[in-house]
Amino acid sequence: MKNYKVIEIIDDKTLLINYGIEHGAKSGDKLRISDIGENIFDLDQSELGTLDAIKDTVLVDIPYESFSLCRKIKYMEMPILNPLSDLILKSKKIESLNIDKTAVTHRSIPDPTPIKVGDKAIVLP
Repeated sequence: MKNYKVIEIIDDKTLLINYGIEHGAKSGDKLRISDIGENIFDLDQSELGTLDAIKDTVLVDIPYESFSLCRKIKYMEMPILNPLSDLILKSKKIESLNIDKTAVTHRSIPDPTPIKVGDKAIVLP
């Protein structure tokens, strides 16, 4: 998986990322912006990657040859037959697992900071 970078912040809605047509970029590609975190190792001590602080996800709006103009685009669907259905509240609750409490590491999960030039950008499938 190739890492790209935020190369410019145009405004609070628009980023330039060094991922362009020459890299396979096309309109609608999804990229995750993150800070590189600490290394994570498997039980056999092989390196698995890093525990990154995920800052946001953006879409390629306009791909250029060597970079793309990216934005956070939210598509909304409005039901025509039942306009009140948008009033449904969705929530997320994280529940406890039945774990071996002696195996808990209490690793700190990184908090995302604001997006800055140089942040890692990964193309998502």
